[in-house]
Amino acid sequence: MLQITTVYPRFSVEYYWPRAEIKQQLSQVQIRTSGPVVEIDQRECWADLGLPNLPDFSKQVRDQARSKTLEAIGKIAAEGDEVVERAGHWREEIVFADQARRRMDERIPELNIRPAPTARPKIDFHYELKLDWSRGGVEITHHIQPPVITWQLGGVYVDVRG
Repeated sequence: MLQITTVYPRFSVEYYWPRAEIKQQLSQVQIRTSGPVVEIDQRECWADLGLPNLPDFSKQVRDQARSKTLEAIGKIAAEGDEVVERAGHWREEIVFADQARRRMDERIPELNIRPAPTARPKIDFHYELKLDWSRGGVEITHHIQPPVITWQLGGVYVDVRG
C-alpha cells in the first residue's frame, strides 16, 4: 500500500498598529499687579499759601507767639524807659500821646496778594507688574511592535506499507 500525504505550508502574520501616547503640559502664566497708586503731596503748596499742615502749623504758631511775646515785652520796656527819661520835663503829657500815635501807625497792615501758590505739588506714580511663567510642553511616546510571523513548513509524506 502506498499512501501519499501532502501538507500545505501555513503562513500567518499578526500586526499591531503603532500607538502614540501624548502628554501635554499647558503653559502657566500668573500675573500679579499692584497699582496704579498716585500720591500727590500738596503740603508745600498749602504752606506757600499760608495754610501749612498741622505739625508745621503748630510750630509756626509757636514760633510766632514766642516772637510776638518777646517783641511786646521789648516795646513795653522801651515805652517805660521813655516815660522815665522824659519825666520831669515841661512836656510830660505828650509822652503818652506820642506812644499812642506810634501804636496806631503800627496797626496798618501791609497787603500781600497772590493768586496761586508758586510751588508745584509733588506727584508720585507707582505701578508694579509681576509675571511668573512656566513653560509647557508635549511629551510623545511611540509604541511600535514588530509583526509576528508564524509559519509551518509543508511537505509531501510518502508512506509505503507492505
